[in-house]
Amino acid sequence: MTERPMKTNPQKGAYPTWSDLLAILGIYLVAMLAFNLGGGLLLRFGIASQGPVVALVYALTFLSTICYALFAKRLRVGPDVKLLRFGFRKTDPALVLWGVITVLATTLVIEPLLELFPSRWLEWLGDQMKLGGWMMLTTVVVAPILEEILFRGILQESLTRKYGPWRGILIASAIFGIVHGIPQQALNAFFVGAMIGFIYYKTQSLIPCILIHALNNAVSYFVWMLSGEKIVFTKEMFGSERSYHVLYAAACVVLLLAVAGIVRTLRRNRNVEVPAAEASENGKVFGKNDNISPQ
Repeated sequence: MTERPMKTNPQKGAYPTWSDLLAILGIYLVAMLAFNLGGGLLLRFGIASQGPVVALVYALTFLSTICYALFAKRLRVGPDVKLLRFGFRKTDPALVLWGVITVLATTLVIEPLLELFPSRWLEWLGDQMKLGGWMMLTTVVVAPILEEILFRGILQESLTRKYGPWRGILIASAIFGIVHGIPQQALNAFFVGAMIGFIYYKTQSLIPCILIHALNNAVSYFVWMLSGEKIVFTKEMFGSERSYHVLYAAACVVLLLAVAGIVRTLRRNRNVEVPAAEASENGKVFGKNDNISPQ
């Protein structure tokens, strides 16, 4: 990981304000209610089956929220700031692998916290996952793209420029968790979002974030399939407690090393200047060269 993250000079009053964040959440909730109502009508009159309706409602809800957030950002910051960052040249396979391993380790380490919540809260999620190919498409492909665009590409990017990387990553991750709704999912999404948020801060590209998110969701989905289409915790998948404890200890070590590296990187890079090459690319949604460090 050789790219240098942007310097972040906190700017009071810059986009987004807390009112902007509440507006984005409000648009999300209104869109979700409206499209769920429309989807319910489609189901009631037998126009479509549940699988495609759920996928369509999800996609339209996020697309509406993303369009509003991009429009609001453009109005507030003007044409000289890049709206979204997609840099294929920064998609380092080693970095993606590091991200996937760290995210999976994070999920495993926080599982004991998730077990404290009533399991019945996961029943709705289990029912959704039984919708077949449409749910797999949404979980593994659509969700990683739309969620990373909104939470990392728009919210974290803007929050980091205003508040700095620590608060930018944590606030965006908190909103990412809240939107997931179910407590177990919300808690997991917060910690996973923070890890992916660091990847975005480090690379300034959505591509590795989308890949890591997609691979994480794919692992979760196929584990669910292999478990007889039941949501189970890792401990339940092991016949031996000793094997589970060894795996859990290894995950703790991976997570501790990752957190130490993240803290060290954020402290070291907090005063890094933005290269002139990046400034020349401002104002583009899809830049030909998204690198943030001189070649």
